[in-house]
Amino acid sequence: MIHIDGSFGEGGGQILRTAMVLAALTGKELQLTNIRAKRRKPGLMRQHLACVKAVAEITGGSISGAKLNSQELSFSPGQVRAGDYHFVVGSAGSAILIAQCAILCLLDAEGPSTVVIEGGTHAANAPIFDFFERVYLPCLKLMGSELWATLDRAGFYPAGGGRITLGIRPQDIWQSFELHSRGDLRHARLVTVSHGVDAQIPRDELRYCRDALAFDFPFTDQIKTVDAHGPGNVLFAELEYANITELFSVCGDFSLGRQTVGERVANMVNNYLGLDAPVWSYLADQLLLPMAIGAGGSFRTCKPSQHSKTNSEVIKAFLDVDITMTEEKSGQYRIEVRT
Repeated sequence: MIHIDGSFGEGGGQILRTAMVLAALTGKELQLTNIRAKRRKPGLMRQHLACVKAVAEITGGSISGAKLNSQELSFSPGQVRAGDYHFVVGSAGSAILIAQCAILCLLDAEGPSTVVIEGGTHAANAPIFDFFERVYLPCLKLMGSELWATLDRAGFYPAGGGRITLGIRPQDIWQSFELHSRGDLRHARLVTVSHGVDAQIPRDELRYCRDALAFDFPFTDQIKTVDAHGPGNVLFAELEYANITELFSVCGDFSLGRQTVGERVANMVNNYLGLDAPVWSYLADQLLLPMAIGAGGSFRTCKPSQHSKTNSEVIKAFLDVDITMTEEKSGQYRIEVRT
């Protein structure tokens, strides 16, 4: 049995998600304690509980401690099974984080699978669907994965109610992931996605973002309205290069003014463009697990976050892999995963 103390490192939900996926794929029993100990509300929230139940259902495994606010959990995995699955978060909690877990499990199944997940699709402190579709999934495809995703309905905080559909084919052969340069710029977009908000809000967010950009970059503006169960909006900047697409987003909130939203997106873009590395910290966090269960590889990024360092330690508790994070020059790092 693998014992993981959820209070170490960044002490958040990523420890739980990574441990559950690796337990499912290795068949090793898992005991988690101090789940999300460093969060304002520790223990299992609805999205974490939905993730736990999803992985247990996919493997036919057994779990104890799977209840709201629980800080301890035991998981005995079965075998990953292909099928048609439907998971519901029951709040605006992230459907995307559950999707990432389900995909990595079902790539190891014996046949194709379809997964429907209901919850938040554009939520704070999690990847939005646009990042998932245009940044994360293309990286998995470079590793050899065959999969697709559709946004059936957007889900904003606090109403939630979003819906995504995934298609996953089993993966027998993994490709090494190597990404060390961005390549030529193809497109740069500033995009707002909203439902049920004052039409001036997206326009203002775009204006404030442009005013705060430190680089003269050929961004095009796009204002999108989508179907959703409740009001909400998000602003994101998408930079599409020949070798990588990166995307930086901030979700609007009742306590977050439109100027703050615009300036926060611009600050992330400014930081990214001020560094020559192709992978930003959020994507770096999410690449480690598929690279570790796959064929490894390496990429250049900014200074590794505490999330990346913590994720690396959880991975190494299950797998015999070597993960190194080496500073190269001017704040750039090379992360290498050797399997």
